[in-house]
Amino acid sequence: MALNIPSQANIPNPNDAQAGASSVITKVKELFVSPLTATIVVLAFILGYFGDWWTVAIAAFIGGAIFAKSSGEAFAKGTAAISTLWLLATWYHHFTTQGILSNKIAQILPVGGNVGILITVTILIGGLVGGWGAMSGFLVRNLFRK
Repeated sequence: MALNIPSQANIPNPNDAQAGASSVITKVKELFVSPLTATIVVLAFILGYFGDWWTVAIAAFIGGAIFAKSSGEAFAKGTAAISTLWLLATWYHHFTTQGILSNKIAQILPVGGNVGILITVTILIGGLVGGWGAMSGFLVRNLFRK
C-alpha cells in the first residue's frame, strides 16, 4: 500500500488568500475613488438638491461623457455612485424622522410594510438610473468621436 502524500501544489498558500483580498479591496477602491465617481456624486448631490429625483441621470450622463473609458466602467461607476448617494440620503431621511416617514411609505407601496425592502428597492432604482445615465453619456460621446 502506497501512502498518498499531497504534493506542494495541493497545499493552499495563505498568501493567495491575502492577495485575493487585496485585489478585491483594489477593485472596490477603483470603483469608488475615481474622477468619474466623484463627478457623478457631486453633480447628483447639487442637482438633486435643487431638482427632481431624475436629475441624477443628468449628473451621471455628464460624468460618463467626460470621464468614462468604457461602457462597462461607466455603468459600474454610475451605479455605485448613485446607489451610495441614495443609500446615504435614505438613511438620513429615515433616521431624522425616526422612521415615521419610511414606515408610512412602506405601508402605502406594495412592499408589505417592510422598510428594508423599500430602502433596497430605492437604492436599486437609483443605481440603475445612475448606471444607465453614465453609460448613455459614454455612448453619446463615442457617437461624436467617430
